[in-house]
Amino acid sequence: MTNESITYRPIRRSDYSALAALIDTSWNYSELTSSFNAKQMSYAFLFSSLAHQSFTQVAVKNNKPVGVAMGRTEEVPISHKLFLLPLFFNLIALQFTADGRKAFQSFRRNFHVNKSLLKQTYETYDGELVLFAVAPETQSMGVGSQLFEDFLKYLRSQGARTFYLFSDTSCTYSFYEHKGLKRTGVITRKMPFLKKEISFFLYRGSVADLLD
Repeated sequence: MTNESITYRPIRRSDYSALAALIDTSWNYSELTSSFNAKQMSYAFLFSSLAHQSFTQVAVKNNKPVGVAMGRTEEVPISHKLFLLPLFFNLIALQFTADGRKAFQSFRRNFHVNKSLLKQTYETYDGELVLFAVAPETQSMGVGSQLFEDFLKYLRSQGARTFYLFSDTSCTYSFYEHKGLKRTGVITRKMPFLKKEISFFLYRGSVADLLD
């Protein structure tokens, strides 16, 4: 499928570096810490997502990844757990500096907040949108909408009816509201590493409603 010279395909190992850079840009890691720590954080986010996905779709323009969607149903291949090894390597690398240790604690706090958000709803979901990022220069070209639709079609092909995703005030969460997802949980926490207070959100989506 193409869209103004943009193609869509599953992830390749050769995409990792560009996708880590996209994650860095999307979450502003390089503005918060050293380039070394920002790189470790970006790759940790990438490998964590790879370890928990059963679907990937990458948008490519001029041979460069400019967007990515990763998601899952409950059936995540066991082989994907191998991505936990480089994840742990990146997290360990963060322990060598004070800033890195603060970043590691931020990862932990985010993880616990997400678990608390899920407990607020008392609902079981069929799938999750694990990672979603689009390069700023392509956000007006429909890349995000195409990636999101491809994820929904994957869920439908697996018989999934509902899914969830996490977002927060540091992301463009209005995209999900525009698409029709319902915010079902919110938790606000002070994040020392980010030097500000962040509101974390849980969104719920119905595959049938969003594809019809």
